[in-house]
Amino acid sequence: MTTKSFFQKQSIGLAALASTRDWAIFLGVVLGFLGLAEAALAWSYLDKDDLQIILIGTFLGMLPSVLMCLPVYGTVDGLSRDALESFLRSSKFVRYSERNETLFCTQNTPTWMRWDSNRVTIRPLSNGQLSVTMPLYCYRILKQRK
Repeated sequence: MTTKSFFQKQSIGLAALASTRDWAIFLGVVLGFLGLAEAALAWSYLDKDDLQIILIGTFLGMLPSVLMCLPVYGTVDGLSRDALESFLRSSKFVRYSERNETLFCTQNTPTWMRWDSNRVTIRPLSNGQLSVTMPLYCYRILKQRK
C-alpha cells in the first residue's frame, strides 16, 4: 500500500537557472574552467587532448546538478502545511523572505553558495491550498519517502 504524498505535482518547468544571478554564477564557473584550462595547458605535462577530455568531463559532470534544480510546480492542501514545514526543516530550508504573500525559503548555506533556482516558494491560494514551487531534487526526496 502506498501513501499519498502531501505535495501534488502539477508540472515541471524547463528553466533550470531561475535568475540573472544563477546565470552569472554558472557562466563564472564555465569561464573559470576555461581559464583553468589555459593555465593547465601552459604548466601541464598532459597532452592537450587528454586535458580537454578531463575538462569536458568535469563540465558535463556539473550539468546534473543544474538539471536537479528544475522547478516543480504543485499544490499542498491546507491540512498538510505542517508536513510541508517539517519537510523543509528536515531538508535544512529556512525562511528567506516574504513578498506579496509569497514565502521564499532557501537552504541554510552561506550566501555565496545559494542558487535562486534552489528556492522553495509558497503562496496561498484562494481555495485554502498552497501553491508550492520546489527544485526537482526536493520532489524526488518526497517521492522516495512515500
